[in-house]
Amino acid sequence: MVKVFKKNFSTLSVFISFLFILNHTVNVFALDTVATAKALRLANTITGGYMPASDPLFAQMVTKIQAGDMMGAADIAAGSNYFASYLARRLALQMQTPALDASNGKDNDATAFVIAHFVGTANTKPSISTLWSENATYTVNVGGKATHAAALTRAQLAAVDWKVDLIRVNGQTAKDVNNNVVTIPAKHVGGYTTLSDRIDDNSFAMYGAEAGTNLRMIAGIWQISTGLGILDFSSSAAPNTVTPRFIPRNDPNFLKGQGQPACIACHGGGLASIQHGYSTVADVFDFDAQKGFLYIANPTQATRKSLGSDPKIRAAVEACSDPNKIPCNPESTGVDPNQAWDLGAVWSSTGMLTKLGWTGATSGVGLNEFGAALGTAKIVYENLTKRVIYEICPMGAFTQSDITKIARATNPKTGGTDDLRTIVAMVASHLSCK
Repeated sequence: MVKVFKKNFSTLSVFISFLFILNHTVNVFALDTVATAKALRLANTITGGYMPASDPLFAQMVTKIQAGDMMGAADIAAGSNYFASYLARRLALQMQTPALDASNGKDNDATAFVIAHFVGTANTKPSISTLWSENATYTVNVGGKATHAAALTRAQLAAVDWKVDLIRVNGQTAKDVNNNVVTIPAKHVGGYTTLSDRIDDNSFAMYGAEAGTNLRMIAGIWQISTGLGILDFSSSAAPNTVTPRFIPRNDPNFLKGQGQPACIACHGGGLASIQHGYSTVADVFDFDAQKGFLYIANPTQATRKSLGSDPKIRAAVEACSDPNKIPCNPESTGVDPNQAWDLGAVWSSTGMLTKLGWTGATSGVGLNEFGAALGTAKIVYENLTKRVIYEICPMGAFTQSDITKIARATNPKTGGTDDLRTIVAMVASHLSCK
């Protein structure tokens, strides 16, 4: 009986001691419960749940939150390699088409370029403003070998550290009409939009130059960068001369649409206008099903997409020999062989430049100058802010004032960081983002 009592007493003592230790541990841990929960939310939001709580970065996030610095904690998550592999890569995949659909995307030269500009590399700083103009190609370091992203195996992709493994190479290349690899002249380089190294990489270059008259390419650049639709840019306040030659001037809808915008509103005053960027890509780029992305140094009548998507009638369109039978606009000045563009001619009077928050040059020559000016427009940073909100905090109560504040903190023209991670950290740490 005594033995039983001693045994039970011993067990009871151990149990009471365990409860004391457990209670003491819980009380100590309780001090960090709120901070830990907030750190988990931030980490899961920004890195897609890839950052483990065992990572030292997570402990740093908890410490920041305990000090009342939610923005600092969000910065840590956004600066991690987990963010680069998750949200930065997802946004890069989306940017290959105006639909912003990452589900059909593939890692390629264009996505590697965008990721590098979102998070930086070992040797370069992040730069939103040069997404549409930097004359460079980014490959992936695989065991010391520079490898195109589209060539990576699944195992290699899973092992890529997108913050460390990207390698910057000066210049960009494409194929010529004879299937030779050639260097794209700097004035025609459009940042990530002119990068493609194979025929099936689902790059923006493949989307934009694959069919039609290159209208998809220039319209796609505008739509992705600004978040606006084609009709948002349209205006009837345009002269016939800036409407592409293949638009039929004798069409009854040319000057006045029948229940729809007139032809001239989009093709003359909108994105397809010769002045508003169409000249920067028309006739210069194409995408061939057998050769891939092409740079055409010396366009001929047969290759000039500014004369229409049907090569069989391009000669007739250029000559405009019979306006009653051949769809053409005889008043068109045609595409400038130097690829000149002028946004101010129409949009300065219609208020479009103000809507875009345009701060760069309003005229120039070539896709590169166009992309450099586009990269600092206020709307670019506001659009990216809205995209990030949609991705990580769609239920947040963000006012236009909030969006403007975040965009200003990022836009280099207003003293901003030019870093996507600033947007991510400010959105994720917003009071309504819970």
